[in-house]
Amino acid sequence: MTSRLDLRPIIKTKEFEKSTDEEKFQTLTLRPILKLQNDLLLGLFKNHITESKIMYYSLSPENKVLFIENSLQKNIVLKNKLIGVILGMLTIEELSVYSANTNLYNKRIMSLLIERIRSQISLLV
Repeated sequence: MTSRLDLRPIIKTKEFEKSTDEEKFQTLTLRPILKLQNDLLLGLFKNHITESKIMYYSLSPENKVLFIENSLQKNIVLKNKLIGVILGMLTIEELSVYSANTNLYNKRIMSLLIERIRSQISLLV
């Protein structure tokens, strides 16, 4: 059986000499998971656009960015759903690291998600 770690893409990173443990976890664990789950994350956000009944596609580029940021910061159901997609790909060991500082890692996950979705606005059609 393939492990979760085997599914993750390899992301080239710089040296970690001066990185904190949190930065290492973000780079070595969270970023590859977000990359692996990219299509699912975008699909869930597209569903959110549809469910929100807002005329997203007629918004200006600036307002699209604001909609993305507001949705990911203020919509608790969407936020928890997307975080769950990420957490579902953690190993037991990684889950214990995440659990030791949940609030910090949730903030990091949301920052990564906002940037990832913003950078792919053109794919949200």
